[in-house]
Amino acid sequence: MDIRRLEAFSKVFELGSFSKAGQELLLSQPTISAHVLSLEQELGTQLFDRLGRSILPTQAGSVLYRHAQQVFASLESARAEIGLLQKQVAGELSIGGSTIPATYLLPKCIAGFMRRFPGVRVNLSVGDSQEIIAAVQAGKLACGVVGAVADEPDLAFIPLLEDDLVVAASPKMDLPRAASGGPGLSPPELSQFPWVLREQGSGTRKAFVAALKALDLDIRSLPVAIEARSHETVVQCARMGLGLCVTSRLAADPCLSQGELLPVEVAGLHMQRAFSVVRHTKRHVFPVLRFFLEYLEEASAGER
Repeated sequence: MDIRRLEAFSKVFELGSFSKAGQELLLSQPTISAHVLSLEQELGTQLFDRLGRSILPTQAGSVLYRHAQQVFASLESARAEIGLLQKQVAGELSIGGSTIPATYLLPKCIAGFMRRFPGVRVNLSVGDSQEIIAAVQAGKLACGVVGAVADEPDLAFIPLLEDDLVVAASPKMDLPRAASGGPGLSPPELSQFPWVLREQGSGTRKAFVAALKALDLDIRSLPVAIEARSHETVVQCARMGLGLCVTSRLAADPCLSQGELLPVEVAGLHMQRAFSVVRHTKRHVFPVLRFFLEYLEEASAGER
């Protein structure tokens, strides 16, 4: 079975279009169609249903796509291992990061890793912790760095770095004062002010939920003014005085040090979580992934 035909078929499957597959692979649409037709003739079955201007994979097409991905992964592994025999670490590495690690931790690590191994190409996906964990579970990412863990038997979570979470507010908000002179709240007072929070799948929100639960409080009792998928959006909304927020001290340090946000003392509220590497234990660890995991551990040790 010709690998070029499999590549053309897979791209049509992923994009749902012969013309878009041609553009992606720098081939003409007739060439893409011919590759798919040759596969259909070779296998004696139809791989796509042509429905006017749209196409849908048949059951046979879905089976072939699944196995084609295994073929491509095996070839990539062969390239990487042959490169390793030549004392080179090369190949493509698809990784993911939840918002804060992807913004404040991974870029520096990736830069250092690629300087050490210039033959590596990195694809970085960004999402909340739940999305990155799901992508690793589905085999779409080789690994991810997230701020939460999940109870999945096929996934391994390796702690990298501790992160303190703080409640913060703009100086514009009229908050009670703690004994230290800064803003401070008792647990019951948390529900008396508006909040700007991350979405439910984020590690920051999960850590906040757990900390509230330890105080016998439910996050649903808080008046949420804004819910945002971006950490930066949460911080900027809080900086404008739109509500209290929960933020990573690592990420919010510039605003805290400049006084644009103030840490808010909350009696009995303690929040700390670990950034962890998540990977699928049943997937083959290619050499490039093994070296990247080792580099991540080395880099995070320097941050502790």
